[in-house]
Amino acid sequence: MSVDAETSKAQLRAHIRSERAAQVAAGVESSMTEAKSSVVEGESSVAESAWQIIESLWPNLDLTGHSVLAYAALTGEPNLDPVIDRFLARGGTVYLPVVTAVGHALMFGTVTESMATLHARGRWGIREPSPVLTAADLMSAEVAPDLVFVPALGFGTGGARLGNGGGFYDRTFGPRGEVPLIGREHASLVYGVCFSSELGLPELTVEPWDLQITRAVTDHGVHSFD
Repeated sequence: MSVDAETSKAQLRAHIRSERAAQVAAGVESSMTEAKSSVVEGESSVAESAWQIIESLWPNLDLTGHSVLAYAALTGEPNLDPVIDRFLARGGTVYLPVVTAVGHALMFGTVTESMATLHARGRWGIREPSPVLTAADLMSAEVAPDLVFVPALGFGTGGARLGNGGGFYDRTFGPRGEVPLIGREHASLVYGVCFSSELGLPELTVEPWDLQITRAVTDHGVHSFD
C-alpha cells in the first residue's frame, strides 16, 4: 500500500521525536546535557560545531556589529544556548523567532541578556523574546543577520528539511514565504541544525513551498548537501 507524502513525513517526525526522547532519558547528547556543557571545553556537540563556524567567520571574535538568527531549543533539540550566550558576551546581536499565530509567518525579537532570562510561553512552550520585527524587517538590508541557524528534525538528500509540522519556517523563509532565504540580494549564511544521525532521511519529498538548506551543522561538524 502506498503512503502519501504527508503521512510519510508524519511517520518520520514521530520516529525522530521518539529517538530524541530516548536520548534525553538516557542522558545521551540532548538539549539538557548540551546546556550543561561548555563550548570552551571542546566536548563534541552541535554547539561546538556551530561555534567553530563563528570562529571561522570572525577569527578575532570581536562580534560587535555582527548578528545571528538562532532558536531556543525545545527538549531533545540540538541546543545552541551556549553559542548564543557566548556570541552575546562577545558583543554580537542574537535574534530569535517568535510564533504569533498558527498560519502566520514568524516574527522576531532580540535576546538582551542570557538565554536563562527567557521564559517558555505560548501553546508550544517555546522560550521567546518580545516580538519586535516582522520577517521583512529582519531580512532588510539594514538588519539582516550575517548567519542563520534553522532547526530541523532532519534532512533528506539535497537538503530537504523535515520541520515540526507547523509550517512556520516554510511560511517565513521558504520559496513562497514572506522573505525567501534563497536568492536574496543581501544573503545570509544559512545552516540547518540537527544531529548527524538525522541526515539522509529516506523518501523525504519536497513541496514547492518547502525550505531547502544547502548545509547542516551537526555533532559531527558541517555537512554539505549535493
